[in-house]
Amino acid sequence: MIEVTVSQARERLADLLGKVQHGGEDVTIKKHGKPVAVLISAEAMEYYERLEDAELAREVAAIYADPDYDPNDTVPHEEVWAELLAADRDDLEDAAK
Repeated sequence: MIEVTVSQARERLADLLGKVQHGGEDVTIKKHGKPVAVLISAEAMEYYERLEDAELAREVAAIYADPDYDPNDTVPHEEVWAELLAADRDDLEDAAK
């Protein structure tokens, strides 16, 4: 994996894109010594998205297979949104540390 600073990435973007697209390289971009982004090929991104879809499908299948699963047991959307927003806040706080 190639590691570059933000300034280096800006200066070498065309070269780095070529290495990602044709050379199979991944590029980590760092700011103040910390990774902030990664350049990967479109094919790699599609692969990761398929992995996420497969994981989601496994999770849904596990829910349906649970003998305690009741499709009539619902949660109000306000409660779902509140939980999602709380999780996002927690993620942002963790990232800021």
